[in-house]
Amino acid sequence: MSNEGENSIWISICCSITVLAAVSASYKFIEPNRGIDLKIHAIYIACSICCVVFLPTDIASYIFTDLTVALVASVYPVYRATKAVCTPEESDDKEWLQYWMLGGVLFMLTTWVDKIMETGSKTSTVWLGSLIFASFWLYFPLTCGAALVYDKITEPLLGPKLKPLQKKMNNFIVYIYQTLANAVHLYLIWIIFMFLPASLKRIISIAIGTIYPFVCSGKSAFVLLSMHM
Repeated sequence: MSNEGENSIWISICCSITVLAAVSASYKFIEPNRGIDLKIHAIYIACSICCVVFLPTDIASYIFTDLTVALVASVYPVYRATKAVCTPEESDDKEWLQYWMLGGVLFMLTTWVDKIMETGSKTSTVWLGSLIFASFWLYFPLTCGAALVYDKITEPLLGPKLKPLQKKMNNFIVYIYQTLANAVHLYLIWIIFMFLPASLKRIISIAIGTIYPFVCSGKSAFVLLSMHM
């Protein structure tokens, strides 16, 4: 690899780390507001579009890279989400859960777009830049996009519709679990039965197929007779 290629890689890595440092600093010095100020969203979107569209390709190719996407959209959110789980507050847990729900959609789009887009092209740089700004919008303290989506869409609109579905799914999962457990128990009993001596198998078959039904029938008949006396 030439010196120029090595320098490009190091420059790209330094740019990605710088972006990560800026993202981390925003959490340290800015107080989250759960995205209630819509003017900030408009300013953020306008600045994002200007950076993605008008930033020279020679500069953008060092900043808008797969490494920057990984750091901004995955590595740092994993750190923040882990930290949120370790705190007693539940609001930040919901916010990060919403982030990973929306982030999953972005990640699926990334997999599809990467297949049809040439690496290093202007279109690829624009896409990576858009992905970075979209991911950061979801947890940037002044926008809190994930919290905004949860407060305005998920909780009031999807919550009431998903709760009955969740109950049905829970019942279905319990039914599947019980069925599998019963199947395993029957399978173990069948294995044990297969290794028993033939004489003992015959005794068990008669007991289960004849004696036990006879005793149950006699008990039922006795109960019915007692009710009519």
